[in-house]
Amino acid sequence: MSLLSHALGFLRFKGESPMMTLLRSDNFPVVLGLVAQYFPQGATARPAQEIYRLLDEDLRHLRSQGFTLPRGPQDYVNDWVRSEWLVRRPGTTRTGETLEPSEDVLAVLDAVQRWDNPHRSVTASRIESLAQALQTLARESDPDARQRLAALERQRDELDRLIEATHRGEYEVLSSAQIAERTADILDQAASIPADFARVRHELSNLNRQLRRQLLDPEDSRGDVLEQIFRGVDLIGDSDAGRSFNSFYDVLLDRERSALLDRWITEVLGREEAKAIPEQLRTSLARVFRDMEDASYEVNQEMTGLARSLRHYVTTDEFAENRRMVQLLRTTRHAAAQAAQAGEVGALNQMETPLVRIGMQIRSVAALKLKNPGEELVEEPPAQIEDSELDTEVLLEQVRASEIDFEELEEAISHALAKQPQATITEVLKLSPASQGLASVVGLLYLAMGRGVPTGRPQTVQWEDEGELIGARISGWLFTRGQEKE
Repeated sequence: MSLLSHALGFLRFKGESPMMTLLRSDNFPVVLGLVAQYFPQGATARPAQEIYRLLDEDLRHLRSQGFTLPRGPQDYVNDWVRSEWLVRRPGTTRTGETLEPSEDVLAVLDAVQRWDNPHRSVTASRIESLAQALQTLARESDPDARQRLAALERQRDELDRLIEATHRGEYEVLSSAQIAERTADILDQAASIPADFARVRHELSNLNRQLRRQLLDPEDSRGDVLEQIFRGVDLIGDSDAGRSFNSFYDVLLDRERSALLDRWITEVLGREEAKAIPEQLRTSLARVFRDMEDASYEVNQEMTGLARSLRHYVTTDEFAENRRMVQLLRTTRHAAAQAAQAGEVGALNQMETPLVRIGMQIRSVAALKLKNPGEELVEEPPAQIEDSELDTEVLLEQVRASEIDFEELEEAISHALAKQPQATITEVLKLSPASQGLASVVGLLYLAMGRGVPTGRPQTVQWEDEGELIGARISGWLFTRGQEKE
């Protein structure tokens, strides 16, 4: 690779990378400070409202120290999400919208912290760690059983030699400086894991969107994806990112291994020589695997949720609706392309088909009329109403004006049937006029439909309304003696 290719590659990286954009930003120290303070575990998401509340308070402190930050917390967070420094997710009904740092900003934070607080990178412990990892790789990748046995026997001989030397008291205890050096190397190896978690979450989200697009594609690719989902295949978990993370997660949550790790950390930090190492290193070492477990649990929950939502998607009406929408759009585009090629339709042709606008009409903010809370204030003091005696007859008249008096209608029917074995609604009203007007007629019809007999012939009824006689034709009904209300 030539100098030119290297230079062009780095030029592209400089122009496209969110990391370089962050390093050039005026708010670069504020963004990194926010991630370091609010997201100590790396890619673990937090509710957006909680971040807004914390940032609103901290912005006031930053302004008092000379930082130029005139805008509100939501404005800055929206800008940082667009710049791909923060990632906004829908969250759940409990948490609401969540925020988390992106892979790029975690990588920048790790690099800046290394630059700001460098430690000796060429250490004996690092060589030993690399040599041990290389030895394990060489042994476990060897298909020859004899060579694997020979390597294990050499390890056993070395252990026997160390055991005999320890019995004789010939061993070396690490000094405080050496313990601090090796602790820094361990934390240095673990420092890139939060960015790895963020990258895995990003890859899983992209895979979820890609699978949903494939489900809406033509039948050849859609059928394969659908068949796998219905066969119970976890397409999210079986991806490269999913398998890699699941392997890491299984090892991390192994109970026996976790117990050993906790015991080793406790023993190291309990040594007299370890008490001299910086408190920050002690705290970071004590929490390193706990933070990994918390962050990996979040990733595992998201991966499981994506797999479930994908399966739920293909078994609900949403998938069918989206597929139908895609088909309609393709048909429309195909018809438009054919019409354009035939010269039938141009960009300025007036369409005869009316377009119905749906949704909210967007207007200027200046056209909105603000509500004045003062209009609802009662300026005059309420007047006290004197107690008055209630007139029972007036109250009964008001009740009769609002409700049908069925008791009166029952008495009218009974009175008519007492004089003859059968009576129509017209005959009932002749003997007992409609005291409630049209309401009495409606009430008699209701009672007739409940226990009367239809005659099949219309009837004429009359009632008075404000002194005027009104008539109407209704369906015929007959009340019969013996069917009165018990």
